[in-house]
Amino acid sequence: MERNPAQETPSAYPKTASILALVGGMIIILGGVIFIGAAVYILPHLNYSNMTLPQGMDRASLPGLISGIVGVMGAFGLVCGAVVLVSATMLLARVGQRRTWGILILIFSVLNFIGLGGFILGAILGIVGGILTLRWKPPAF
Repeated sequence: MERNPAQETPSAYPKTASILALVGGMIIILGGVIFIGAAVYILPHLNYSNMTLPQGMDRASLPGLISGIVGVMGAFGLVCGAVVLVSATMLLARVGQRRTWGILILIFSVLNFIGLGGFILGAILGIVGGILTLRWKPPAF
């Protein structure tokens, strides 16, 4: 029986990195959805009367400003989470392009700290998954 290295590579591929990135991407998306929900349904209806405002700022614009900032952070989290999730899925499907998907996972997990990183946990899981992907070397035959 002749060994075919192309058939053995996928089974030898450590799936831990892609699973960590998948879970991280899901948590990042969940964080983005929660942020957008809070920006739409909770923050505009809070009482901001006891806040001290900078000079020249109108009190009526404060709920919209705060909701807008949190909404943008949530939308950014959704985009980053989607890229991490798709990259982790493609990492499982196309082992030969592991470097590309690992770099995308790493970059968008780090960038997601702007969107609070899916409660920080999602970004950390994505970063660990991306690093594990980039450090993996195929077995030599």
